[in-house]
Amino acid sequence: MEKWKKAVFIVMIILVAGSLAGCNKETEESKEGGDTPTKDNPKVVEIAILDGMAPYTYQDENGDFQGYDYKFLEKCDELLEEYEFHYNAVDPDAGAAAVQAGTYALSCSAHFVTPAREENFLLSIPQSYYPVNLISRTEDSFTKFEDLDGQVVVPNPPNDGLYVVLYKMAEEFPNVKFSQEEVSEYVSYYDSCKGVANGTWDVWFGGKSMYDDIIAQEPMDLFCSDPVYCADCVVVINKEYEDLRDKLNECIVTLYQDGTLSELSKEWLGMDCFQVAEETGALYDYDSYKK
Repeated sequence: MEKWKKAVFIVMIILVAGSLAGCNKETEESKEGGDTPTKDNPKVVEIAILDGMAPYTYQDENGDFQGYDYKFLEKCDELLEEYEFHYNAVDPDAGAAAVQAGTYALSCSAHFVTPAREENFLLSIPQSYYPVNLISRTEDSFTKFEDLDGQVVVPNPPNDGLYVVLYKMAEEFPNVKFSQEEVSEYVSYYDSCKGVANGTWDVWFGGKSMYDDIIAQEPMDLFCSDPVYCADCVVVINKEYEDLRDKLNECIVTLYQDGTLSELSKEWLGMDCFQVAEETGALYDYDSYKK
């Protein structure tokens, strides 16, 4: 009798353990977003499209999404048949918090690599590059970082990639003393150019692609230098989407190797940013990519 009771007890333990394992598996699947996505049962991925960030991400006069990063995501969506991307217009100041909270799976809009992003998100390999230029009044025509000495720079919030690059370069040039107002929100590309033109600030530590887009719509008496730095741009991804991050990395390698990214860059950024990255020694080694 005792042996029989013991056997029943062991069976019950096994059944309970199996049940708990099943619960844990179900919980883990829920955390990852359900069953493994397939072509026939694709997983819908909510994506934050930061508005007003032309030529990277923005809405045109018809309310349609446009820009380099949006078109890049469309190409990835075509390659990833097991996923279905759904795009949402989001204010740039709200994008990071919404992705971190899980409201959206990812954001892609000329995002630099920063310590905060490395800590709080998964990051893709570079899917574009941001040549940093000095935009100043024509009468000044700044061409190098040392020209910032004594100047007032368009403000950037501390969580902005340009802010990180600016102060990284400042460490390399400790004798260059510039001033920059502390802000918590982004100054738009247009307001940056306009503010430099009207004398509110002396220089915008920004990008030629945005500058060209603005000047084409409203000419201003400004000068844009050659690149003084070339920064990696990455997809910023919620930490629960590791598999998607890996898939996106594979897409980036494919789209780089077949020339798609260079063509998108020429079309939307007015240059091949991958060539600029290669010329400045910033190009990622896509041919050697491994998970």
